[in-house]
Amino acid sequence: METVVLDSSVIVKAIVKPGHWLPIEVYRREAETHKKARKVIELLKQRNRTVVFPFPVLVEVAAVISRLVSRELAENN
Repeated sequence: METVVLDSSVIVKAIVKPGHWLPIEVYRREAETHKKARKVIELLKQRNRTVVFPFPVLVEVAAVISRLVSRELAENN
């Protein structure tokens, strides 16, 4: 079985949809990247690959999601 190491950007792009506050061209690009990142994770699951997350990746993902959630909450209030 092959082992794959995922970068934090792939994980974040797969989890977080781009915000509609982005300029339209940026939004389209990020929406396409979101789809591709989700597809990568889906393929890894289908092919039963072992995925490794180095500890710094967990910290980076948590930090990015925290910032994005804070931004969304600030904009909605």
